[in-house]
Amino acid sequence: MEQLDPPDPLLWDERRLWFERRQAAASAEGAGRLSEQATALVIDLQACFCAGAWAAVVLLAATVVDTQVEVSKQRRAAPAEELRWLRALRNRLVHEDRSNPVLTIEAQWTERKAWERSAKRAVDLVFAVVYSRSREERGTGRDG
Repeated sequence: MEQLDPPDPLLWDERRLWFERRQAAASAEGAGRLSEQATALVIDLQACFCAGAWAAVVLLAATVVDTQVEVSKQRRAAPAEELRWLRALRNRLVHEDRSNPVLTIEAQWTERKAWERSAKRAVDLVFAVVYSRSREERGTGRDG
């Protein structure tokens, strides 16, 4: 099963470079008050992303976002509809609807591309929140 074997090293590097480019772009203007735990979880997030563990990426991303929002008090660090999307998907993964599960074994085979798109969207949301700075921080040039 492809999902249980390590990805080809070239695919791993392709994913790693995508992740690192997104992070570099988001962090270009610095960061506000960072959560130590959220920042540490980004390391696991990257490992899951590179491995192609898409549902795990979504779950970790939601955790990072919630942790960082709590520490920074930046309730508007990302568009509300994006935060609602991520939390709803996380909740559907954590609280299974047995009559209509959001992830199935079959989906692990047939919906990989859709899950990858969701994982990328979640990663972008993580970086938007982690590297968000308040108006006051942007005005003073603080990097947090």
